[in-house]
Amino acid sequence: MRKLFYLTGLVFLYLVYGLYLAQYNVRILPEELTPEQPKGFFDYKGVTNVHTQLSTGSGDVPSVIAAAQEAGLDFLSITDLNVFDKPSSLSGYHSRLLVMMDGQYSYLNSRLLNLGATSTDHLQGVGRSQVLIADLLSQTKKDPEVGLFVLSHPFRGRYQWSGEYPPGLDGVEIINLKQFWQQAWEKKPVPSLVSLFGLPFNEKLALLRLFQWPDDELRIWDELSQKRRVIGLAGADADSKMVFGGSFLRFPSYETLFSIVSNHVLLKSELTGNAVSDADKLTTAMREGQFYMSMDILGDPKGFNAVIRTKDGQVYPMGAGLPFSEGLSLEVSLPQKPKVPFDTMIYRNGERMMTSNSQITQYYLNSPGVYRVLVRVIPTFPLPDGKKWIPWIYTNPFYVGTLPSSSNKAVGTRTTKPGKAGN
Repeated sequence: MRKLFYLTGLVFLYLVYGLYLAQYNVRILPEELTPEQPKGFFDYKGVTNVHTQLSTGSGDVPSVIAAAQEAGLDFLSITDLNVFDKPSSLSGYHSRLLVMMDGQYSYLNSRLLNLGATSTDHLQGVGRSQVLIADLLSQTKKDPEVGLFVLSHPFRGRYQWSGEYPPGLDGVEIINLKQFWQQAWEKKPVPSLVSLFGLPFNEKLALLRLFQWPDDELRIWDELSQKRRVIGLAGADADSKMVFGGSFLRFPSYETLFSIVSNHVLLKSELTGNAVSDADKLTTAMREGQFYMSMDILGDPKGFNAVIRTKDGQVYPMGAGLPFSEGLSLEVSLPQKPKVPFDTMIYRNGERMMTSNSQITQYYLNSPGVYRVLVRVIPTFPLPDGKKWIPWIYTNPFYVGTLPSSSNKAVGTRTTKPGKAGN
């Protein structure tokens, strides 16, 4: 009888805690305000590294597309693993969502995302493609038709990359949700289990509590970026599939995964509705690093921007390579001031140079280098977590006096300057 009493008490406490979690909100921005486009740019958000029933995912392509539409995405990159005969008829616009049938391929012991390829000559089955991809990765300049090659989850268990990073590698996944959750379980099993208890009541919050800082990925990215342009990408690694023995559970949902993290591409002109040209436009901007990664689950970042301005008013977007000169300033604008403590942090060659808590930050560059921006916030999580820092935004780098040339040119001028931020 006593055991039943204790069990009933535990169940009651669990339900009370669950109701508490169900009402919990870690959003960092006032939700009643409508986000606006960053001045001079159009912000398009999308998700990469997505799997369907064609490979390791649980949902068919139409249902995955529907989930992306429900999540409010502008573009979706479906990257089924080792699928060489993709249903290209599904590429294109589905209402306002641009779907790109890209791919993820086994390479050595790792996985490579291949984004924006318009040629399939290098996709000839697993064995043959190993040779063809190896040749492409050895080239410092590749035909744009082969698309981008991005190393997926570089530190995930048995898929970890080993050895030198080839010169033809275009980018590295800085954020990979599945990798982070696996690392959380391996490093902190008890806190992870506590977080998972909240899944039935607040799925998004439970998954956010498992987030791990990408320290190793940032270290490799900073090292590579000092040698050449390397983009940083956020990948959902979405398959909505939790395997238990010979069966599986469709969890987390695709819609949940699509709402946690995304890539925001900033374009100078709007997409036209032409699927072919718009896909090329997005891929070109991503190749040049003209985008940022965002934990959208914390708050809609639309309106965010980071640019470098010259003394005479020329503006260079994220990913730009430009010569060093006197009077360069890195300007960072947040869409709104978060309602929780936050830091805007500017890094040069991986070293923090400035920390600001202003909505608009201006930092004058006094030397060449590779500069990137991190915005972190400190929301209050439910017990037992409390307050802890979480990254909100990572920009792709600016290459100041480090690249011989750049296709990412200045995009305009403006005579007025924002106010200088306090430290």
